[in-house]
This record gives sequence, structure tokens and C-alpha cells, in this order.
Amino acid sequence: MLCPKCKSPDISVIDSREYDQRTIRRRRECEACKHRFSTYERIEAVKLQVLKRTGRSEPFERDKIAKGIKIAASDRLSSTEIEEIVDNVEKRLIDLQESTVSSKKIGNLVIRRLKKIDEVAYLRFASVYKNFQDINSFEQELIKLKK
Repeated sequence: MLCPKCKSPDISVIDSREYDQRTIRRRRECEACKHRFSTYERIEAVKLQVLKRTGRSEPFERDKIAKGIKIAASDRLSSTEIEEIVDNVEKRLIDLQESTVSSKKIGNLVIRRLKKIDEVAYLRFASVYKNFQDINSFEQELIKLKK
């Protein structure tokens, strides 16, 4: 690790604390310039592979889920709420104890959580995830949501 200010490799850890159940926050100080900064270390979970609709497989990236939710939520959800959704989805995937998970299963987990939290974010996410082709598809989903 290099100091973000002076790029020196001489860094010491001043303090370590549990940030949440799977993240550790470390307070660090550069020995050269005395700049202090924080790092967050996430406990690495089981390596999951995501099977895409095209049949291609790629490593699971929680940041992709967070980015999709953030776009759909468009300032309707806080970053904390988005992280909680992603944490919940990742935990449920790990609990499945499968090395490969379909993107459809991941999308369904996200959609279920969004539906409970914010209906507008849910509809926005669903419109991309379910690949709505026209206004009728959108309208049908809205009717289902109202029931």
C-alpha cells in the first residue's frame, strides 16, 4: 500500500475497528509525511461465478449490483440503503452454497428487496432487468405492483 498523498510505502496502522460484520476499518498513517487516512477491508467471500443470459460466465462483482441499484434509485435511496441491499443479496447468494449463480437469480433477489423498499426504484430496475420492450410491458408491471 502506498500513501495517497506522497506515495511512500512506509505506512503504519494506528487503529483497527470492526465497521460491520464483514468489514474492518483501519486508520493508517504515513511514516514519511504523517498523512492519516482510513482503509476498509472486506472479508472476501466465496468466489462466485455469475452465469449471464448469453451463457458467458464471469466473476461476481458486488459493485455492479450497487451501480445498477444506484441508477434505478436515482437519489431515492441512500448509499447506506444500497449497501444493505447489496449485502443482503450477497449473503443470500453465499447461503446457497453454489459456486455458479445465474444473473436471473441475482436480479430476482434485487427486485424483491427493491419492491419492499421503494416502488419507483423497483420499476426502474425491473424495466431494465426484465427488458421491457414497450409501454405495455411497463404498464403490465405497474398493474401487478398496484395489486
